[in-house]
Amino acid sequence: MPQRDIIVIGGSAGSFDPLRIIISSLPASFPGSVLIVTHMMADFPSLLEEHLSSNSRVPVSQAADQEPIRRGHIYVARPDYHLTVEAGKMRVLRGPRENRHRPAIDPLFRTAARVYGQRVIGIILSGTLEDGSMGLFAVKQRGGIAIVQDPNEAASPEMPRRALGYATPHYVLKARDIVPNLINLVQVDQDEIVMPKKKAPKTNGQKTNGDSRSRNGGRVRSSAKPAQGTDGGAQPSRGAPITDGDNQSNLKAEYFDEGEGNPSVFACPECHGVLWELREGNLLQFRCRVGHTYGSDSLVVELSAASEAALWAALRALEEKAAMQRRISDGMSSHPTSAARLRDQSESDEAHARVLREMIFTRDAQLQQGSGSEAEKAA
Repeated sequence: MPQRDIIVIGGSAGSFDPLRIIISSLPASFPGSVLIVTHMMADFPSLLEEHLSSNSRVPVSQAADQEPIRRGHIYVARPDYHLTVEAGKMRVLRGPRENRHRPAIDPLFRTAARVYGQRVIGIILSGTLEDGSMGLFAVKQRGGIAIVQDPNEAASPEMPRRALGYATPHYVLKARDIVPNLINLVQVDQDEIVMPKKKAPKTNGQKTNGDSRSRNGGRVRSSAKPAQGTDGGAQPSRGAPITDGDNQSNLKAEYFDEGEGNPSVFACPECHGVLWELREGNLLQFRCRVGHTYGSDSLVVELSAASEAALWAALRALEEKAAMQRRISDGMSSHPTSAARLRDQSESDEAHARVLREMIFTRDAQLQQGSGSEAEKAA
């Protein structure tokens, strides 16, 4: 079995604390390469590299395009740039947003799974909506290990819950227990993965039913075939570049093939092109020709924002029209009939604008009430 030495981590709201715990717990001799994507503001410089470096014994840097992937190093995505993987190197490019984010978690996980297969360990931390679920599913499908932070511990449990439901990960762990399991998975021999004992209190891991591996004396053998380009040879020294891997283009990971999926009745909220419906098991995604990608919940959120913007635009247009009609009617004292007609139209438009305004604020109140109910259920 190939060495598991490519670790990809994704998170969003509430992920900094568990990420800090994980990175600060890694030993200086950690042999794996860690690539991190967290959702961040596009127009604000990221301080993640600085904060993680101050608590890490492993070198931390911001990923650069075409930079070799080195062992014993941690790479952090740049704001407003996707971080993806090719054989032996990283790509840092502005691509279409996925699940309303750039950088997004899915592109990193998909490309890592495509290139390095069984060598990948994917970790999903605290966050909102479903970004990362499809990527973690790809990691598991290609023979990698899927880990999800315990939703009961996560500050924002929605992303871990979605990953738990969609990808059926091998482990559900508290943040403090991820590193002991990670070290155990990375520092395995070439034939077997040694799993933690269930009675060990510090690991606190939960083995899910979705793991298709068969147990033998506390050890687990993988039935998946190695990914192309992974030979399972001796582990190179730390700091050495990773040069192998599958370098064939991956249409699902990098580009969208219009022949895949079925055209839906929905338009892309960002570019207004046709969205194609893609299904993978119980996972549902929508992707346009350009490459904007949405999970079902992300699409609902984006369409909701687009509909609100359309309502505000209609409200503004009605109020501007009413104001202009009043101004014109005020200067038409010599044409009382026309002035009265304009005033009537102005009052009608103002009435329609009030209906729209009431609709918008009623909708916002209902959404807030719904969010509160969901939070109470989660608690």
